[in-house]
Amino acid sequence: MKKTSTTLFPPRTSAGPPAKFAAHFRLAAALLALLAGPLWIQPLQAQPAPPDPRPRVIVTTDGEIDDRCSFIRFLTYANEFNIEGMIYSSSRFHWLGHTWSGVEWIHAQIELYSRVYDNLKKHADGWPSPDELRSKVYVGNISNVGEMELDTPGADRIVKVLLDDQPGSVYLQAWGGTNTIAKALAKIQKEHPDQMDKVSRKAVIYIIHDQQDETFRKYIEPNWPKLQVLVSIRQFGAIAYDWRRLIPLPHRIFFERPWLVGNVISDRGPLAGAYESENGAFRSEGDSPSFMHQIEVGLRSLEHPSYGGWGGRFVEEKPGVTNVWRDAQDDGDVYKPIWRWAEAFQRDWAARADWCVKPYREANHPPVIRLAVPKDIAARPGSTVRLSVAGSSDPDGDTLRYSWWQYREPGSYPGEVSIQDASSATALLQVPADAKPSQTIHLIAEVTDTGKPPLTRYARVIVTVQ
Repeated sequence: MKKTSTTLFPPRTSAGPPAKFAAHFRLAAALLALLAGPLWIQPLQAQPAPPDPRPRVIVTTDGEIDDRCSFIRFLTYANEFNIEGMIYSSSRFHWLGHTWSGVEWIHAQIELYSRVYDNLKKHADGWPSPDELRSKVYVGNISNVGEMELDTPGADRIVKVLLDDQPGSVYLQAWGGTNTIAKALAKIQKEHPDQMDKVSRKAVIYIIHDQQDETFRKYIEPNWPKLQVLVSIRQFGAIAYDWRRLIPLPHRIFFERPWLVGNVISDRGPLAGAYESENGAFRSEGDSPSFMHQIEVGLRSLEHPSYGGWGGRFVEEKPGVTNVWRDAQDDGDVYKPIWRWAEAFQRDWAARADWCVKPYREANHPPVIRLAVPKDIAARPGSTVRLSVAGSSDPDGDTLRYSWWQYREPGSYPGEVSIQDASSATALLQVPADAKPSQTIHLIAEVTDTGKPPLTRYARVIVTVQ
């Protein structure tokens, strides 16, 4: 039998493809010619990196011994910040040629950090490399008290950061005088006056003791009326040289020699071991509140100066002037906004010292808080509000302990409130019947694990009365 073949297309002839396919072939040929050109292989477009959620910080320091103590703690939290600069500056206590510690000690501490850097990376992400830190050290205005005439690498670094287009606030920490910051702002005012509003929205200055030179009161305050400034005039003293007199006894044990040596200094590696203690006891870290303010622990302290957190709490310095804030009081005590958190932040620092030398499984890590209700709630007087951090967890599998409490001072409702099941993950708030519309009630969820040392994180719910 003669076999017959089945073909998809009729046989070709010398004249080319059948007419009914000619249009298709011409289209295909055109497409091939187009694709054979430069567009044949399109390079993948690089996607922009997501913005770094960590606060951008610049430290200015006069190098006093308590600055050097604060810097040890700062480096053990280096992963919590986007560090844009560490700048030598002057103060009325320290300047070039007058009880001056030189311009090498920051590099010396970074060298100690480099020896524990690999171990720190086992415990958390975000640690800057030692070389990255070294590249961010600058010399600012150090020649005299309040000197802000000279152009310096430190002041120029501040200018560059404040004028860039990266989102988010830049926290300028004045551990000494404000003169290098003032020089940077003066340069912007002179050379980029059209950028002053942008810089005023972007910069936040945290000053430790505004009398370290006169540049804040005489230049920054009158010339930058929209720039937010937090001035710790006395509150920082809770963890400065006079801490024994200012911190109540139950919290004081976390600063005495037995605790500090046993939990931070001894056998915790070269960085923590270099802490300049006072015969083994805490000496002074009056500058630490300026960066503890930016450590994210759940207290929402960056949202408003009056909320309060590890770096203290603030009120408007002058009624109606909304950009300059000074020490607030809790229960009539100007130091309590810092020392009320002392047990938690000292234990947290002890855990960081452990991270310098211990493997992950032998150290403790903070709980992860999951707020199961909105962080801001509107409610009527007499109503019941559900508060919950159910679903919070601990990376080490530790049991979690809960405590819901009212932080009265940041709120505008003057009385005390009733919280049912305050020691549970889920609690109930009874909004007082006498609460007035627009009054606020601040509720803190304090969640502590059972690891060693116990570590605490928080959630804050703000109830606004309708």
